[in-house]
Amino acid sequence: MAQTENQTIDIIPTLLVGDNSFDPNSIDVCTLCIEIDERRIRFCIVRDADMECIWLEDYNFDAVLSQGEIFDKLKRIFTGHVLWSSNHWKNVRIAINSHAFSLIPSVIFENDAAPSYLTFALGRAVYDGEKVLYHELPLVHAFNVFSIPTTWYDWFVAHFGSSDISFYHLTSPLIIGALVSHAEYQELKMVSLYLEKDYFTLIVTEGQQLVFCNRFKFLQPQELAYIVLFTLNELNMLPEEVKMLCYGDVSLSSDVFTELGRFFPNLQLGAGPKTLRYSKQCGDIPGHRYFGLFNTYLVSS
Repeated sequence: MAQTENQTIDIIPTLLVGDNSFDPNSIDVCTLCIEIDERRIRFCIVRDADMECIWLEDYNFDAVLSQGEIFDKLKRIFTGHVLWSSNHWKNVRIAINSHAFSLIPSVIFENDAAPSYLTFALGRAVYDGEKVLYHELPLVHAFNVFSIPTTWYDWFVAHFGSSDISFYHLTSPLIIGALVSHAEYQELKMVSLYLEKDYFTLIVTEGQQLVFCNRFKFLQPQELAYIVLFTLNELNMLPEEVKMLCYGDVSLSSDVFTELGRFFPNLQLGAGPKTLRYSKQCGDIPGHRYFGLFNTYLVSS
């Protein structure tokens, strides 16, 4: 068990960077962003006045965990942490990374039909114990419908009762980040890949408009490259006419990056969103790895 002056944590973060000058008394003017999936729990703090990221913690787990196991680790992290345990954040924004999501055009979206949209996307009924949520993405004229374990939802709402709390599916911050990047690079056609250990999210934008977004499972880099090439072919796009940015669990020397480089001449690693400022400590981390977490702040900003 690790002991510091302010906290007792029995789950050690894989990465912890923060501005030592941060005063916990200023929590009520900051936004806490949380990203959760079956392998990791991530946090960052953004000071709202200057939109500066001043703290980041990443908890990575070796194995795929069940919903119950993730929830247990989440509660243990909060119990031992003076920052995360506060319920006085100005805003709390939580991004859930899962397979259960569906983008529905705003013109046909009906609130009462949200569970039906998700059932159609999954090909099965939403499991008991899952709460269906949704939020609007005005930039793409769509609603993102997704689910979260009811026990997680109830716990977050109870814990952060004094904060303005928002729930998103991770694809929403990834879409926002991809559209902003599209504008920054001034390219006509762009492909954004957010890579995880066994999955990737593929986002295609053209003329700063969302064309495609989906999440895929893959085993080998060759399989990933095939899925991307097949999708672009269906969209009548050629590999050489798109700029491809890679985010998440990837590096210039990774097998995935090397394989993609065989087909995409305009390939590079992405970066953290330029809309945010970063403290010296947070600015030293590879921003492409935390692209989803950082953009969680920007969904509603």
